[in-house]
Amino acid sequence: MTHFKQKSVFGFIANGRRFLSCSIFTLLEILAVRMPLFDSLLTRWREPIINSEIQLLQIDSFNRVLHLGCGAFPSAAIAIAAKKKTLVVGIDNNSIAVKLARRCIKKKGLSSLVTIEHGDGVSYQVSDFDIIYIAINVWPIDRVLLHLAQTMKPTAQILCKGAHRDIVSLLKEKEFDSLLSIRQTLDYPKMQSFLLRRK
Repeated sequence: MTHFKQKSVFGFIANGRRFLSCSIFTLLEILAVRMPLFDSLLTRWREPIINSEIQLLQIDSFNRVLHLGCGAFPSAAIAIAAKKKTLVVGIDNNSIAVKLARRCIKKKGLSSLVTIEHGDGVSYQVSDFDIIYIAINVWPIDRVLLHLAQTMKPTAQILCKGAHRDIVSLLKEKEFDSLLSIRQTLDYPKMQSFLLRRK
């Protein structure tokens, strides 16, 4: 197995941005789990983007979906399960977020379709999943993508959110030359969603 050594200033900046996003989204999601007004606002804000991503991925009910960095308010897991009636596993490495996400899933009546687990994207077993959805707050993104590229099933698709074209820059690094390619991109203000496949 290749070990990715973060050598570039790019990797430091990209992971720094993702860490900052993680902190901001954690606060917003805790409010959303506890207050219906924030639930409604966050859902309305995220829904158009998630709907576009679901269309891009062409998810059907037979797909198994993994949501990395699901957070306390797992919007993507909720939307995918509700719209496509497919099984989704959401993971997060923050135990408080996991507890709140489980409460959120139960409250939304999706416990039969969505499972929330404590886990980390750099080591979680991914070989059973058809689609891997990576939230913008997941870091270190370089190590996560390397783990996925080396362990996911050959036909799996990755939907990876990014900002400032960080994923484009990362995949130009020599460690990723022969591993992943960008198949399609969805552009939004200040953010992109990248459809990735193994080369």
